[in-house]
Amino acid sequence: MTPSDFGPEDDLRDWTSRIHDIMDEMCKRHFVEYRREDSWQPATDVYETCEQYYICVELAGMAPEDVHVECSDQRCVAITGYRGNPRPADVTGPLSLHAMEINHGPFRREILLPELIDVAAVDATYDRGFLWVILPKIARP
Repeated sequence: MTPSDFGPEDDLRDWTSRIHDIMDEMCKRHFVEYRREDSWQPATDVYETCEQYYICVELAGMAPEDVHVECSDQRCVAITGYRGNPRPADVTGPLSLHAMEINHGPFRREILLPELIDVAAVDATYDRGFLWVILPKIARP
């Protein structure tokens, strides 16, 4: 295929520029958040200091005992759990749904860290809807 197959060279340059603009615009938008059909991924931030990593997971409306943190090795952290469908406390019958933006059901979030961590020293706290996982790095010799 040659540029002449598309018409004059200027047309090809215009078409190429237009495709690039469309692709740039698509990359800026979040059309669909990929997730497995049977789970969702909570919003997560990962921070780093010289000594440790901090993972903050947004888990509003959950009880601490419904969240599990597992380090399968010295680089991978898996955070799993289940959040029920929120409902008004005083309503027991059927509800009509007008908007649904709060994820519920089982969730799983895996974070692969760039450095080794001390699995035995991992700590987690749950405060005001945020799960904080503190992962000390293994000291380099």
